[in-house]
Amino acid sequence: MNLGRIVEEKRIVICIGSGGAGKTTISSAVALEAASMGKRTLALTVDPSRRLAQSLGLSPGAMTGKVSARRMKEAGYNGKGELTVRLLDVKKTFDELIIKVSGSEDAASRILANNYYRSVADSIAGAHEFMAMEALYSSYSEGSYDLIVVDTPPSEHLSDLLTAPLRLSAILDSQGFRSFFLMDRMSFGLTRMVTSLSLRFIQRVVGIEVIHDMWEFFSEFESVSEGIKTRAEKTYGLLKSPSASFLIVTNLSEASMENTLGWEKDLSSGDYPVGAVIVNRTSPDLDLPAVKDIKGLEVVASDGLREKLVRLYKEHGNEADAEKKALKKLGSKFPCIPVPEIDSEVIGLREIRRLGEYLFG
Repeated sequence: MNLGRIVEEKRIVICIGSGGAGKTTISSAVALEAASMGKRTLALTVDPSRRLAQSLGLSPGAMTGKVSARRMKEAGYNGKGELTVRLLDVKKTFDELIIKVSGSEDAASRILANNYYRSVADSIAGAHEFMAMEALYSSYSEGSYDLIVVDTPPSEHLSDLLTAPLRLSAILDSQGFRSFFLMDRMSFGLTRMVTSLSLRFIQRVVGIEVIHDMWEFFSEFESVSEGIKTRAEKTYGLLKSPSASFLIVTNLSEASMENTLGWEKDLSSGDYPVGAVIVNRTSPDLDLPAVKDIKGLEVVASDGLREKLVRLYKEHGNEADAEKKALKKLGSKFPCIPVPEIDSEVIGLREIRRLGEYLFG
């Protein structure tokens, strides 16, 4: 399946790759092309670096915005679609999740107002990955977009992102979490809890208010834990569904190629749908005419210059052969799309448009 069909047929495109491989630029090009095809498109970046927001012209400090039809047309795109750019806001996404899964407005308000929740919601281990997947599921299930393009953080820890929904479910099912809920149901109330030796020690260190906030938080959180777990499991299923497609963005450096081959293997064994491997910054001229000796260079007057040109042609031929071999290896399992190095820095919509011409042919 070529990239045009992926954009046409899928609802979610997830771009992964090593840092510096050009993943953010490729994400921007895919999102712009989708919008140009008339799709209501969301470019969702869960990469804290904000580079996608900058490349698409989001105002400094803004967490969401739209690329105007005028800017798209000025860059050569058809402006008939819509492109919304959104940066992940971990705390805001967590708050919205609590509101969605709470049984009532009062229950949600109690959790959101809890001091313990407010202090740890965006800093608990794995919160960024958990809320990135929730933001994706939420945007998908609300149905406001035809296509969601996700720009992920550098993927050296790809498994942390992919397994975030399952790990969240496991945490909510863990003995530690369940023990808080069980104690509350068995009427081990706060008064009795703080009589234990260990908690009396903690109370002396952090104060009774912190203990009270923690107790209240875990008591309230039980009411939303099943709802959160259900959404996490649906998100995990969505990543493997026919609606999704992974694009692996790489280059021909030894480290990036090694990572790519590992991800191809991991995604395949995990039944994640991989759409293509995009190899960025390849040589622009892999098929120069063969020049084996100086006989083809009679127009060059100097013998020394002719010999130098033959040597350069030979070196280029060897490099081209090595590059073709690498592309064949990277594309052994999935379609491989080479994107040649372009002669200007990709910093605006016009340059992204040029790059997109290689991606979409």
